[in-house]
Amino acid sequence: MAFAGKWTFSKAENMEAFILAAGGKPDVAKKGDTVSTTLDCSRDGDYYVVKITGPQGSAEQKFKLGEPFEEDFKVIGKTRKSVASIDGGKLVIKGVEAGTVVETREVIGDEMVLTLSKDGVDVVGKRYFKRA
Repeated sequence: MAFAGKWTFSKAENMEAFILAAGGKPDVAKKGDTVSTTLDCSRDGDYYVVKITGPQGSAEQKFKLGEPFEEDFKVIGKTRKSVASIDGGKLVIKGVEAGTVVETREVIGDEMVLTLSKDGVDVVGKRYFKRA
């Protein structure tokens, strides 16, 4: 699994604009381009585990590919039901309800790019992480 390991935030593009356009809270949006987080990605049997740690606490996404799971989606300040898949080497997590944010993680060399998109929103947000 190319995603396995620890990743540290290095930069962001358009996160504040994306979060606002996607309906997120202004106080969360302001932090989107600057908040430093670490990701710890691993496998636990059939489960994928993504632990996200930042200055205001931590969250965990634990899921099996193709099976719905509940996640605390802090980018927009809501809990949602999501489904994860691997598509062309990219880890894609999207809400099961129409019109929700899609998270796509892709490893390119020693960098992981997290792209956030949403149908009907012209802005795409990106966060970049370096392998720790």
